[in-house]
Amino acid sequence: MDKQFKFTDARIRALPANSASSRSTELEVSDTELTGLKCLSGKSGSKRFLLRYTFNSRKRSITLGRFPDIDVATARKAARRCRSMLAEGIDPKAEQEEQSLQPTLSEFFWQTYLPYQKKHTRSWGHEIKRFRNHIEPRFGHLLFRDLKAAQVLQLQLDLNSPNSRRSALAPATCNRIIGLLKTMGQLALRMDVIDVNEAMKIKQLREDNIRTRFLDVQELKAVIHEARQYKNPFVGGFIALLAVTGCRNSEIRLAKWEQIDKARQTLYLPMTKNGQSREVYLSDLAMEIIEETPIVAGNPYLFAGRTPGQPLKDCRTAFQRILVRAGVPDPEELVIHSLRHSVASCLVSAGMTLYDVKYQLGHQSIQSSARYSKQTLERQRNTSNTLCELVR
Repeated sequence: MDKQFKFTDARIRALPANSASSRSTELEVSDTELTGLKCLSGKSGSKRFLLRYTFNSRKRSITLGRFPDIDVATARKAARRCRSMLAEGIDPKAEQEEQSLQPTLSEFFWQTYLPYQKKHTRSWGHEIKRFRNHIEPRFGHLLFRDLKAAQVLQLQLDLNSPNSRRSALAPATCNRIIGLLKTMGQLALRMDVIDVNEAMKIKQLREDNIRTRFLDVQELKAVIHEARQYKNPFVGGFIALLAVTGCRNSEIRLAKWEQIDKARQTLYLPMTKNGQSREVYLSDLAMEIIEETPIVAGNPYLFAGRTPGQPLKDCRTAFQRILVRAGVPDPEELVIHSLRHSVASCLVSAGMTLYDVKYQLGHQSIQSSARYSKQTLERQRNTSNTLCELVR
């Protein structure tokens, strides 16, 4: 059999498998059109293209791909690209090996980013869902350093548009998905995995669903009163304590009796949303609410749920009932997280600084506190009148 001929797809397809009695693993034939281009046929009949070359006086080879996954024309194109690299003093084999060490987005997320996030945040479970549902199917196979801003922008546009399987995702949801790519990029940048965080070039969508409704001081008082009278002391106590501390839902819902220091009037939170522990001072009113809460044997949680040994689950329906009993107008505009928003707003309206709000609510930055501190109409009126007196 002729072992040197001009490669064509038909000739390569007709190339026989290497004899089972042959000493060599593969039968090797050479292309007469491009020096160094080889095709190797194994004993099972599988075929692959190879380029043999010399670099720094050393004989080397690099696999170009399998037939018919790539055809002869593609193999020649890849071989010529390798020869161009050789002309520039670059070893294509070393370049290929370096490429193999570069992580794909999937590899980086599961092997590096997720283990890191588990040590520093509590929201990693949501990030798994966002990555698995929206990012991995599209970009998981890409090398992280090959991801471009145009691809991220197209993902954002597709998420915010309806298709045959779903309606358009809300701007806030889209922003969180793109935000995950941005956060992954920041970590990859610090680890020298990528040179540029391409996702940072994409602007967030404008969110038009941000809740601006909050409770004023009188409404907050009424909600606390009705919550303490609620038929389920665990649900009522939970909502009342949120309203007097401004803590996050999960911080109070998952609080355990062992975390409360009655002598010092503090609640120790071992892990908050931003990955840090902190102590919350419990006012006399907060301590009264805690003292009213029954202790359930065998359940370590402050606000025990119906399932033995577990905390409360969903209190949205009870929260709406309490709002109605407290005479709060338009209760459907409020959610449990609105209590945290309301605490911040009431503190600022009472003259407390954003730094006071920051420490009370456990924010990591003052910008987070500023976002919650919506001013009441009364405080705006006082500010305007003060300005008027200054310039009169």
